Amino acid sequence: MHSLNLNQIKMTTKKVLDHGLKRTIIPVFVSLLLLVLPSLSSNAMPMAKKVKLTGTWVLNESKSDFGDYGRMWASNKLIIIQKRKTLSMERFSSGPSGEEYNALENYTLDGMECENSFGDQMKKTSTVTWSEDKQSLTINSKLDIEAEGQQMTIDTIEILSLQDDGNTLVIKGTAMTDFGDMVVEFIYDLQ
Repeated sequence: MHSLNLNQIKMTTKKVLDHGLKRTIIPVFVSLLLLVLPSLSSNAMPMAKKVKLTGTWVLNESKSDFGDYGRMWASNKLIIIQKRKTLSMERFSSGPSGEEYNALENYTLDGMECENSFGDQMKKTSTVTWSEDKQSLTINSKLDIEAEGQQMTIDTIEILSLQDDGNTLVIKGTAMTDFGDMVVEFIYDLQ
């Protein structure tokens, strides 16, 4: 028969209590953590999933607001390919006399400046940023245009977002020129 001394009994009791407390405290701690995490600000704990803009989009003229001169700015079709850190947008448009043309623009999604050139006459310098909730993408651009010896700068802001369960692309645009500002809203349907 083994005899237990007082120190062995204390140590055995402590081990049982420690084990029991751990089994009780850990689930309580995890439960409290799960209650507190959602209330943290989005800066401390980013949880929003970025909207996915990839698709072929066709202009819906009847739903769009072109403003005074916005139809010239609107593309007939957009092909957007969004990858993890990049976005390419091919714009298909028609000129004033009906000639069709397209322009491919490539952007980084990290807020760094990127540049797109369209021939020798136009350069577009842009930064792209996500909204805090990651549901819209803002493209801030400066277009430097040279035509017939004249130079002109146009500052633009385009805010891209999805509606109707991702079937509608909305582009809210503002162009600021020496001749005044133009505000438009282009609606595109997923093809």
